[in-house]
Amino acid sequence: MSEEAKAVQEVAKTTDTAIRALERMGKFISDVAGVPIATAVGIFEDKLRYIRWENQVRLIDKANEKLAQRGLSAPSRTLSLQFAVPLVEAASLEEDDYLKDMWATVLVNAADETVEVQLRRAFISILEDMTSLDVRILKVIGVAGQNSGYQWNILNPGSYLGYLPEKAAAMDEFQDGIPEPTQDVRIAVGNLQRLNLLSISDTVDGVSDPNHVRITELGKELLRLCSGDGDSLVSHGHEGK
Repeated sequence: MSEEAKAVQEVAKTTDTAIRALERMGKFISDVAGVPIATAVGIFEDKLRYIRWENQVRLIDKANEKLAQRGLSAPSRTLSLQFAVPLVEAASLEEDDYLKDMWATVLVNAADETVEVQLRRAFISILEDMTSLDVRILKVIGVAGQNSGYQWNILNPGSYLGYLPEKAAAMDEFQDGIPEPTQDVRIAVGNLQRLNLLSISDTVDGVSDPNHVRITELGKELLRLCSGDGDSLVSHGHEGK
C-alpha cells in the first residue's frame, strides 16, 4: 500500500472516530441546553471548525516566520501525508501558547532539509501527551546534556528533580538549603518517564535514585525535532542558499 493510500485510510479512521464523538457530544449538549440534537451538533461543530481553522492559520503564519528567519522562503523538504496530517491536526487543537510555538517549530524542523531529524509519526502522539512543563523540563535537561557533550559518566548522577525546571544539575550533598522537588515537577517527570524520554539514574553502587533522572536516546531525538535555534539543539546550514 502506498504512503498516500495509508494516509487516506488513517484520515478515514480518524474521521469515523470524530463523527461518533461528535454525536455523543451533540446529545449531551442537546440534553443540557434543551435544543434539538441537530442544532446542538451544528453549534459544536461550527465552533470547533472555526477554532481549528484559526489555529491552523496561526500555525502556518508562525512556521513561515520561522522559515524566513532561517533564510528560507518555502519548505525545502517534502513531508508525507502520514506525518504532515497528524501534525497539523494535533497543532490545531492546542491552546497553550508555549506549545503552539513548539508545534510551529516541529513543522519548520520537519520541513527544513538541513535539520537532521527522524520524522517519526510516534513523536507527534508523544508530544500530544506532554504539557508545557514537561517540554520545558526535557529541554533544560537536554541543553545541559548537550553542553557537556552528553558524556554522562558513571560518577554523574544526572539531574536532580529539586532544581527543575529552572536548571538541570546534580544535587550537591554538601550544600545547605537544597530544594525539594515540587509535586508538579514530580508528576511531569513521571509522565516523561512513562513516555520513555527520561529514565531514573543509578548511583555508583547501581541503586536506583528516584530523585535524579537522565535523558534517554528517544528523548534526545525528540528534542531535535521540537527545538529551535535558541535551544542550541539543532543546527542549520542555509548560508549561501
